[in-house]
Amino acid sequence: MEETTIISYQRDHFVDTEELSFPFLDDIGGTIRGYRVFTACRTVNGKIFRLDDHIERIYRSAAGIRMQPPMLSDGLRSLLEDIVARNLEIAPGTDLQVDVVFSGGLLGSTMNQTGRGAHLYIAVVPLVEPEPEMYESGVALATFPHQRMWAEVKLLNYVAAIVAYQTVAPPHNAYDVVYVDPIDRRTVLEGSTFTVFFADSGGNIVTPPLDGHILDSVTRRVLLQIADSRADINIRESRVSLDDIPSFREAFIASTTRGVLPVVRIDDVVIGDGKPGPATRAVMKVFRDYLTSY
Repeated sequence: MEETTIISYQRDHFVDTEELSFPFLDDIGGTIRGYRVFTACRTVNGKIFRLDDHIERIYRSAAGIRMQPPMLSDGLRSLLEDIVARNLEIAPGTDLQVDVVFSGGLLGSTMNQTGRGAHLYIAVVPLVEPEPEMYESGVALATFPHQRMWAEVKLLNYVAAIVAYQTVAPPHNAYDVVYVDPIDRRTVLEGSTFTVFFADSGGNIVTPPLDGHILDSVTRRVLLQIADSRADINIRESRVSLDDIPSFREAFIASTTRGVLPVVRIDDVVIGDGKPGPATRAVMKVFRDYLTSY
């Protein structure tokens, strides 16, 4: 069977995803200085899920590090809709992951802006979700003391996440890493690439607040909006300490590629009875229904 070619975008033209690359010397600001922001999207029913939220966030991220965007937001929106349509002609019905990257825009090897804006890259690949058994049985997380640089900006820098994973995930047999405040080493912040939620015995759900220490996740935003419209799901924003973990009966994480994924252990502390609970399953179902009808 002939392999399907997925199409991406490099600066000003479409390319096969396998040929997508960052020109090195022409983008020292990105390749050497690490001056990049991005947003990770997914498609649902042939369109990018919450596209407006992703566009708003990447432009806000660019502004947060004084980066000049490569184009106006309306142009980016049209381009993203075009690239999704092209790929669905090639691979009908395929769910896609679409990463939008603003890179560089600095003058040579200096720290000065060129005034021309950053370079644009759109990387498209088939969406890969966690294995079904993870949603049935839940996963474990390991804690690591760290707060992301410019936490409200979605930087393309995951060195800390990689070091954290390699340091604490193996000894705890963990799926991924959740950051705690590096100063007090108790306050729960966010995951390496996801938001965390906890539920008490009454099904009341809490998630860390947007207080400058975590990213404004698009999926987190969706869950809060869903909760606001339903009487049976209660989510509030409040600080969570590692000392609170034993008192929670449930936990879950949320992100673009995972949706809502149950958590049954953090470090060596088992959450509740060690199985996904009713509040988590209710949020999972509501979110799946929201995706299906999007």
